[in-house]
Amino acid sequence: MIIHKYIIEPNLLRLGGSKAADLRIIGQLARDSRLSYERIGSALNLTRNSIKTRIKRMVSKGAIQEYITDINFAVLGYRIYYIFTKHEEKSTKDSSNRKKIIIEHLNRLGNIIAEIEVLGGVSIFRIAIREANNGITQKDDEDNTISILNGGIIEKVIIASNTRSFHTSVYKKQQPYPTPTDLKVIRCLVLNPQIGVADISRLASVSTKTANRILNKLTDDVIVRFSVICDPAAMKGLVVFGLLIYVNDGEGEEQRKNKKPGSHKILERLYSEFPEYPFLRSPLISYDNIIIVSVFGNDVFAIDSMFKKVLSFQEVKKAELYVFTRIKYHKDWIANEIDRRLECKSL
Repeated sequence: MIIHKYIIEPNLLRLGGSKAADLRIIGQLARDSRLSYERIGSALNLTRNSIKTRIKRMVSKGAIQEYITDINFAVLGYRIYYIFTKHEEKSTKDSSNRKKIIIEHLNRLGNIIAEIEVLGGVSIFRIAIREANNGITQKDDEDNTISILNGGIIEKVIIASNTRSFHTSVYKKQQPYPTPTDLKVIRCLVLNPQIGVADISRLASVSTKTANRILNKLTDDVIVRFSVICDPAAMKGLVVFGLLIYVNDGEGEEQRKNKKPGSHKILERLYSEFPEYPFLRSPLISYDNIIIVSVFGNDVFAIDSMFKKVLSFQEVKKAELYVFTRIKYHKDWIANEIDRRLECKSL
């Protein structure tokens, strides 16, 4: 990891006043961005009006870049790939052209969900690719993915597994799932993560009781999760670090059946053992084999200490640390995909 010059401020634990409160609010929104002002205020011992004012200020300044509804793409028949690319050209024009080429290739491969720019000329793309029903193995998928792209562009490809967090066999017994009404509700949430139940009811043409029931089912079944994306450039005095964690899969099959997946354990430990750092579990739902989280830090040495402690977790196979400089989320194609499915169901 190349260490660049940063303005080092006191550790987050010692931050006072407005900044500390704002970071705690971001931490709450990262876990569930549909939380009411009252619930956030109750958790942080602040008034509803104070929470509302602070959030609106962070949105207006761009610190809170976007509210997102992340969905478990297995329900739409997609697998998730993380593709790491590197562009080393010194010329800005050459670098821009190469990125266009990369995006063109990736768009032929699947749908880009998110792109993250990293200090040092690395980009991380989160791609949704349709699952093939022709017996292709995960290794074949990876080989095909790499062969589609030009040599020298790809650093590595990670295929995200979510077999335990999305129990496909269970849902197959409850055909059809998701129902057309489920899809309509998901579409509403993707386009507007803050949408009220009354508006969901109107747009999905169901009662408010049904809309609320479906919303609860989607969250309970880990089909949707609500979070925020923060703009690293707007987080004055802070650096946004990306932590890529590979989950240790050394447990036996019987142990897996009786225990939480290692990814869930790691997330629980991150929140419980590092309460001073707001972790953003975005832009993804945690998978069985990897976790990518954003974490704010204003002390590089404290982040390094945290990173070393994470490496000591029994559930962690290995981990990598990045400095995020830009995050872009793509959602329009998801709504278009749902529209296509709804149209097919109506024929």
